[in-house]
Amino acid sequence: MKRILVFVVLSLLILISTRSVIAGETKTYSAGLVIAEDITKDEDGLVVLSGIFSITRFKKFPGVDDFKVYSRWIGSGKHVIKVQVLDESDNVIMDSDDVDLEFESDNSTYYQYFDFKNIVFTKPGIYWIQALLDGEVVNEIPVFVELEGKELEFEEAPEYPALILSAPAGNVTEKENGLKVVSGVFEYFIAKRFPFAYDFIIANIWYSGDGEYSQYIELLNPDGKIIYKSEPQNFEHGPKTVSVVYDQLEDIIFEKAGAYTVKVYLNDELIFDYPILVLQQ
Repeated sequence: MKRILVFVVLSLLILISTRSVIAGETKTYSAGLVIAEDITKDEDGLVVLSGIFSITRFKKFPGVDDFKVYSRWIGSGKHVIKVQVLDESDNVIMDSDDVDLEFESDNSTYYQYFDFKNIVFTKPGIYWIQALLDGEVVNEIPVFVELEGKELEFEEAPEYPALILSAPAGNVTEKENGLKVVSGVFEYFIAKRFPFAYDFIIANIWYSGDGEYSQYIELLNPDGKIIYKSEPQNFEHGPKTVSVVYDQLEDIIFEKAGAYTVKVYLNDELIFDYPILVLQQ
């Protein structure tokens, strides 16, 4: 099979997530869902999303494929999560085991990735990866399964790019096959003393849309003050396009512990915000 991802923009819809499950006063929601050739950890124990893609092509059908799915969650309380793969008729063709998810504190961030091996795609089509929280589907993304030389039409593509993941990370690189790698994905900061400074990126993964768009991000401290704002950047996106768009943040000073907030804007509209905890060691 041949997998495809289309372009990376330096800079840094609507996030397909449903903030629907309430645990105490903090809602638990899906904060990301990504398909990759492989998911590993680096020497620091941080996640590496290697070979992010949205299209897989076969010379003939049935076609057999292996890939991994990264899921990211923010919230509180105890929950059960799983991921499943559906065909165009909404039949489950493969699913993971249930995984217990327990947050130590409100607005914590956790991740879980799933290894799907020997998935049989019986025919070309638009298949769906779904994330379930306590038995309910709360997030889904498409994977386009094509016959080489014959592209699928995505007639129900959203008008605007969908943000399928936004997360702090170390860097973005490219594999020999052209697929992108997001390395050093993490969930929180920890410091022995304050203030402290850190260099990192905010990596955003988008899919679909049809046209030219503009985006920027903001980082707010626990008091709601903006401590970083990127310059707007224009980018083009197509219906089946997946791209990694990121902004390099340098010498960001964290004055105190607490919940900092990342805000992601598309065409000057706030489309997603989420907390990043900064903890005292």
